[in-house]
Amino acid sequence: MKNRMNSYERVLCALQHRKPDRPPLHWVSSQDVTEALQRYTGCEDEEALLASIGIDFRRFDAEVDKAQPVPAEVRDRFGSEKNLEVSYYGVVLLRSDEFPQGHRVHGPFYEATDLDAFDWPEAGDVVLAPAIARKISSLNKAGICTLTGCDNPFKIAYFMRPFEDFMVDCVVQPDFALELMRRIARVEMARAGAALRAGARAAMIFGDFAHQTNLMISPECFRRILKPVLAEYTAGLKAINPDILLILHSDGNLTDVLDDLIECGFDAVHPIQPESMDMVAVKKRYGDRLTLFGGISVQSELPFLTAQEIRSLIRSRVDTLGENGGFMFAPSNTMLADIPLENILAAYGEAAR
Repeated sequence: MKNRMNSYERVLCALQHRKPDRPPLHWVSSQDVTEALQRYTGCEDEEALLASIGIDFRRFDAEVDKAQPVPAEVRDRFGSEKNLEVSYYGVVLLRSDEFPQGHRVHGPFYEATDLDAFDWPEAGDVVLAPAIARKISSLNKAGICTLTGCDNPFKIAYFMRPFEDFMVDCVVQPDFALELMRRIARVEMARAGAALRAGARAAMIFGDFAHQTNLMISPECFRRILKPVLAEYTAGLKAINPDILLILHSDGNLTDVLDDLIECGFDAVHPIQPESMDMVAVKKRYGDRLTLFGGISVQSELPFLTAQEIRSLIRSRVDTLGENGGFMFAPSNTMLADIPLENILAAYGEAAR
């Protein structure tokens, strides 16, 4: 019988490319799915649900206490302010029944490119509630792998600018694109740093820079524009704690830059999207240098397969991707209400076996 590991030991073992007692498990779902599963399983709260499934990570993020106004012209254009939400980066989202997560309709650099004209958040605006710091400490003592999240500056940049304009910026005015991302990175590093100083053991950087078939920018442009920012990001976080675990999330096909991401200092990449990348090929080529973090698609697998088909699929992937360690299980993105609850439990149950 395998010796039972605690969550943090399990994660470290996988990231060190040794074989843990089972793959570490990460939870990614909408709140309504989590609450539905609580009712379905009879768990009294979210923590009880995660513990019953065997989830090894708990995520805690610092907040930014910086209010930004909704520009008058945006209010006039979209009417009722109750459907408009503005981030601390001045990005305005319009929420609707069709887009409950919000559809961005404005950013501070939609018309202008003067970076100094925007009222930027500062490191002093970053807040980590004392109760969260205490929770991180408590879970660390319990052997959980505490995790903090922060945003990829590339993603926030194409929110603050119109998407197409920022893609052009990366090519025709790279100095502007780089400076915009570096200013964003200062805020996001402060967010991650607050949680890391409170004891969080891992940091996950979120933000897509690839489509399903290729990168949003060329590999050469990635190396000129985004790679330096990511390298500075990881170095800054490692300076806070050299033992933290660094994970990158981006949907899409990252094949052309996996070597670069390893050079940047990332320990793991999520999700190695099944629709976009050959997970087995990635394992064969990078399995001794990079931990694969994922294992099943929310786009083409979890909503449509039967529970038994999911168990067979997960067993095959755990055995293949987890050979000699270097694999952690998670869905490819947020699990939504189109996924049967039985399928979610089948996936996690098989991965934890």
